[in-house]
Amino acid sequence: MRPLASLTPTVAWDTLTAVFEQPSQNQEPARPRGGHLGKRVLIAAAFALLAAGAFYGSFVIATRVDEIFAPGHGIQVPSVLSKLPGVQSGEDNSAGGSRINVLVMGLDRRPREGQAPARTDTMFVLTIDTHTKTAGMLGIPRDLWVEIPTKDGNGYFQERVNAAFVLGEVNDYDGGGPALSIATTEHLLGIKIDHYVVIDFQGFKEIIDALGGVDVDVPSYLRDDLYSDTELPGDYLPQEFEPGVQHMDGTRALAYARIRRGTSDLDRIQRQQRVIFAVMDKALSLNVLPNALSLWKKYKNTIDTDISDLQVPGYATLAADIPPERIIALSLGPATVPWTTPAGASVLLAAPEGIQQIVEALFSDQQILEEGAMVEVQNGTGEPGLASSVVDYLVNLGLPRSSLVTSNASEQDLGQPSVIIDYTDKRYTAGKLAEWLGLPSGSVRSAGADDAALKTNDQADIVLIVGTDVNLDRLTAAAAEPDTSGQTP
Repeated sequence: MRPLASLTPTVAWDTLTAVFEQPSQNQEPARPRGGHLGKRVLIAAAFALLAAGAFYGSFVIATRVDEIFAPGHGIQVPSVLSKLPGVQSGEDNSAGGSRINVLVMGLDRRPREGQAPARTDTMFVLTIDTHTKTAGMLGIPRDLWVEIPTKDGNGYFQERVNAAFVLGEVNDYDGGGPALSIATTEHLLGIKIDHYVVIDFQGFKEIIDALGGVDVDVPSYLRDDLYSDTELPGDYLPQEFEPGVQHMDGTRALAYARIRRGTSDLDRIQRQQRVIFAVMDKALSLNVLPNALSLWKKYKNTIDTDISDLQVPGYATLAADIPPERIIALSLGPATVPWTTPAGASVLLAAPEGIQQIVEALFSDQQILEEGAMVEVQNGTGEPGLASSVVDYLVNLGLPRSSLVTSNASEQDLGQPSVIIDYTDKRYTAGKLAEWLGLPSGSVRSAGADDAALKTNDQADIVLIVGTDVNLDRLTAAAAEPDTSGQTP
């Protein structure tokens, strides 16, 4: 006999009826009323078991796929039910935990080039913690010299990271450009990438224009008289950006994110991140995320991704739960130094230790955002500009710039070792400050009655008095010193 689970409802009914109505050879004729009642009870019990089994199977499946289609909004299973076989409690998602990592790539491709393979002009990893509702962006310089997996998967060759996509396309790598870019990024950062998003210049402009433009906070003057949107001979589109909040349409925003003349690749990453934050702000202000599916269907031809249509509403809901102030933006820049390859190419080399430190800041220090500590950095050495330099260093390691203020220490604190004073029990942040600055754990202490006068900002939760034992040049060099042994093209 076939298992009942393998039968259709009609066949199952007939089978059950036959089983329970077929008398055995030695069975006496049943009494008219009591026997029929017993049969009905048995049949009802059997169907109750079938229904319970079907419900349980559906419940198990639901607890396993909920985080795929509604990340951060999965079924919260009571602890008693979470012990049942096959049931996921809701603490983990399909990405192997509460975190989703997405590799976002902007292609250096113009409309006249159609769908031709191209290098990536922009690469960054977007990581989202679905439970704490925090996120981070990690910019990868396009000129970073990296190891790219070979087609057979048995080794690596060295090239700029922006070449991985086009090499994956033209060399028929399994999965094409996205797959080779993902493999390269995973090898570089030591993380798992769950999804990818690819957009070219035209798609970038269309999306920003669909939002009605964005407002970008420009910190410093930027100009390029030779900028070209098409890069055709003589086709120039001069660009000039004044400091302050600037409203930009798609063309202007693309230019602001792309300009390289007179600036560095690392500065470009910061400009690109400012544009991304501006897009987030505009999307939230327009409340477009509830209509994400209809917008997605309208503009999906401008984007290539492995995120399915069924997943888009869940990801949009998750995005709406994460305000911009709970997103940190980092770059691999502080871990890199310029280098010239034996073939004469100007590239950037990164130290593995520096990369590890920045990745840890991105993936492990979301608790910093949870604590939300306001840190007052005081210059306790008398060296001009030291507090501002320390702030820049801490921002590169994951502290939001909005949570940092600078001041000068009082005269009696000058020339002393560094001290970190915790006023509101923000112990995790205080400990990370000591770790990042190479200070002993004993440099951190809770505030006492005499420490109230040290704060110049009433909102400060932590006061960091930078002393003579902090050497930023040494800290930066240690993070960015690459190993050039074996670095051949």
